[in-house]
Amino acid sequence: MGAEYGCLPSTSQALYVILLIVLVRMSLVFVQFPKYLRCYRCLLETKELGCLLGSDICLAPPGSSCMTLLIKNSSSGSDIMVSDCRHKEQMSDCSYTRSSPVFGFWIFSRCCLREFCNNPQNRVFYIP
Repeated sequence: MGAEYGCLPSTSQALYVILLIVLVRMSLVFVQFPKYLRCYRCLLETKELGCLLGSDICLAPPGSSCMTLLIKNSSSGSDIMVSDCRHKEQMSDCSYTRSSPVFGFWIFSRCCLREFCNNPQNRVFYIP
């Protein structure tokens, strides 16, 4: 009689096999999701007061970047910053310096490709 049961797996072995199959399938599902870049988002920020409207996190899809705009008033020296995600279709204007339509203001744009690279502790501006 013992030989008859030697070929059949025990209940615990069957459960382990099922659990292993489920875990392998779950890991394959998670591998298929693209990795999003996490960026700092603040729509109105000054160096003196920080983020005025509250900050949060945005997710940039693969091939996209984090971005910070610096709007500089050349006469008063006050700076306003906007930080957000930049989709790959919009990355043509990632690094530029141009005058604003408003006299005396300049706009500097900078993109970066690391996690939270545009948050206040990590960002560096190269301003002429």
